[in-house]
Amino acid sequence: MSQLISELRELRLSAMATGVEELRQNQVNQNLSFEEQLGLLVHTELTGRKSRRINRMLQSSDLKPGIRMEDIECDEKRGLKRDLYLSLLRLDFMSNHQNIVITGATGCGKTHLASAIGNKACIEGYRVKFVKLPIFLEELQLSHTKGGFMKLLQQLMQVDLLILDDFGITPINESQRHDLLTIIDDRYKLKSTIFTSQLPVKSWHKYLAEPTLADAILDRILSQTVRVNLRGESMRWRDKIMTEDEKLELANNSEIITSKLANSEVE
Repeated sequence: MSQLISELRELRLSAMATGVEELRQNQVNQNLSFEEQLGLLVHTELTGRKSRRINRMLQSSDLKPGIRMEDIECDEKRGLKRDLYLSLLRLDFMSNHQNIVITGATGCGKTHLASAIGNKACIEGYRVKFVKLPIFLEELQLSHTKGGFMKLLQQLMQVDLLILDDFGITPINESQRHDLLTIIDDRYKLKSTIFTSQLPVKSWHKYLAEPTLADAILDRILSQTVRVNLRGESMRWRDKIMTEDEKLELANNSEIITSKLANSEVE
C-alpha cells in the first residue's frame, strides 16, 4: 500500500494518495465496492485540483481575500437593486464580454464590490487581475522605457476580468491616455473590465481631456457596460466609530479630490 501511495504522489495525484490513506483507515469504507472506492478517490483528486487551481488564481489576481459576493448587502437605496445584484452574482456580464462601471463617493463600497465580483470570478474559473489604475498607468509608462510594454499587453489579454480601481483619481497625461486606449481596444468585445471611480461618468470625457482619444476610449467602455452607481454614506463610517471632526475631514477630502480633478489638466 505504501508503494501505491508513493507512486500516486510521483504521478502528482496527491489528493488521491491522501484519499487512499483515509480509505484504509476508515472501517466504514471497507464495505464499499471497488468501483465505489475508485469513484471516491477520483472525486477527491478532482476536488483537490479544483481547490488548488482556485487558490492559485486568487493569489495571482492581487485581490483582497475573503470578500464574497454572498456577503454584499443588496440594498436598492444604495444603488444595488436585486435584479442587478443577482446578475452580478451569476457573472452574466462575463459571458457577454461586457464591462462594469462602478461609481460613487469615497468609501461607499466601490472597491469592495469590485473585489467581491473578482473573487467570485476566480472561484468560477476565470483569470482575474486587480490593479490600482493610477499606479498601473505609471508602470505601463515605465515599461515603454524597459521594452516590456508589448509583453505586458499580452499578459493582460490572458486575463478574463481586469479590474481597474480608482479611475480618474489622479491627472492623466498623453502617454497614459494612449496606453489606456490600447488596453481597452485590445479587450473590446473579447474580455471584461471593471472600472471603479469617484467621478460620475458624465465627467469622464472632461477628465480625459483630449477629445479624440476621449471619444475613442469612452465609446469602447460605455457601449457595452453595466453601470452601478452606489449611494449613501461611507461604509467606513459604519465600520468605525468616528468623531464628527473625522467625518467632516473625510468629506472635505473627497470634495477636494473631485475639485482638483475637475480643474487640473482638463482645463
